[in-house]
Amino acid sequence: MSLRTKLMLSIFAFMALVLGLLALNLWLEAASRMRVEAARNADLLARVAQDWVREAVPPPADWTGESLAALSRRLEGSSLVRGWTLVSLREGRLRILLSNAPDPEGVLREGAERFAEVFEKQKVHAEGDRVFLPLPSPPGESVAARLDLAGSAIPPYDLAGAMKNTLAIMAVGMALVLLNAYVFTNGLVLRPLKALVEASARVAAGDFGQKIPGGGTFDEMGRLIGAFNLMMEKIAGHQRGLEEDVRRARLRITETERRLFAAQRLSTAGTLAAGIAHEINNPLGGMINAVLALREGRLDETRRREYLDLVLEGLERVRSIVQKVLQLGPRPFEPQPVRLRDAVDRAVAFLAHRARAKEVAIHNELDPELPPVLGDPVELQQAFLNILMNAVDACVVGEGVVTVYGRADAGTVSVSVADNGCGMDEEEAAHCLDPFYTTKEAGAGIGLGLAVAHNIVSNHGGKIEIRSQRGRGSTFTLTFPALRPGAPGGGGPEPDRASPARRMG
Repeated sequence: MSLRTKLMLSIFAFMALVLGLLALNLWLEAASRMRVEAARNADLLARVAQDWVREAVPPPADWTGESLAALSRRLEGSSLVRGWTLVSLREGRLRILLSNAPDPEGVLREGAERFAEVFEKQKVHAEGDRVFLPLPSPPGESVAARLDLAGSAIPPYDLAGAMKNTLAIMAVGMALVLLNAYVFTNGLVLRPLKALVEASARVAAGDFGQKIPGGGTFDEMGRLIGAFNLMMEKIAGHQRGLEEDVRRARLRITETERRLFAAQRLSTAGTLAAGIAHEINNPLGGMINAVLALREGRLDETRRREYLDLVLEGLERVRSIVQKVLQLGPRPFEPQPVRLRDAVDRAVAFLAHRARAKEVAIHNELDPELPPVLGDPVELQQAFLNILMNAVDACVVGEGVVTVYGRADAGTVSVSVADNGCGMDEEEAAHCLDPFYTTKEAGAGIGLGLAVAHNIVSNHGGKIEIRSQRGRGSTFTLTFPALRPGAPGGGGPEPDRASPARRMG
């Protein structure tokens, strides 16, 4: 219910209550006046009737049958009296002297108290158009009469009509008051309040440009609208300032991100170059010394072959490092459906000899019914091999256990490799996927295995999550997009439309 409706209903209820009270007051006042007027008219009629009866009634000494008959004839011919009953009191006993009532005894019984009062006080008593009055009486006897007058003591007054007219006038007045209240409250209160509500809604939506008209008056509502407009102006100014600050901050953040990205790329390139230089520099030093010894030509055949083997071994090591570095860059491949269980089985087979040598048990609990993924089977096998090799190397000889398990969620397939090896702290786990980062002893690894695995998984649209705790082992979880039924290549993700082959990296 709107405020306008509530206000009109409250005014209407108040006016209806006032109208009812006024009508009740007028009715009570009219009724009181009617009673006073009736009493006054009754007293006047009683005096008239008393004077007339005194003239018509014979003297006390002439109370005979003939005089009573003459009195009866005179009463019958009177236009003032329509009924009469004369009663005498002798020796405490009432009796009827004269009456035109159908049941005189009933009249006597009905008016016994009034007759007794008249006899006792010798005073006229009027009840509307009925009058009890004492009459001149013979000695030893008291006479009184009850007269039913032809005229009424109650004046003819149309109370209902008067009340109807009064109520009609009050209803018109109430309608005018309601109309006046509606016009003034709507113009001075309700319409400005509606404008305030609409403006508040615009402010809540972020629009501070429209002011509320009517704020130039000097009443409370005008001052409120003026204060609201001033508040909107200040908020709009603050908003413009905030928007400008946000724009500048975004520009600074964008520039900072660009610089950080460039610095990160330079740092990564520097780390990669330093790692490559470090790993290649070691075999290069040995090869240079061997080549210098061979160039002198003073070595016997056995020594010469030994030096040639050292040079060949150094070159093989350099080639291995270069191949692993190349795996970090883009490489084209034709995507095809791959069952992760098959890729893990081949990786476990390649690692079986190394695991037996270190007495580490590998349990492949991967479900063969896991949904396939779209990718390169050789690359995925290499990723699992690097993860498994890292898990085996982290285990203690004779006590290590490596478990492979997986699950399929909505649209993804996950494979977890868990070991009970030495584990890593938070800093080591945060950097273990970086190129050339290793915690192994010098010569035991160059820190590219996990980096290559991470690159392969990322190129397949997946991710690697690491959970590790120092002294309790590590768990590497590889998550891939599942092959969608009905998609090209057996129901998996479509390859890039720009080229039939996807590129690694």
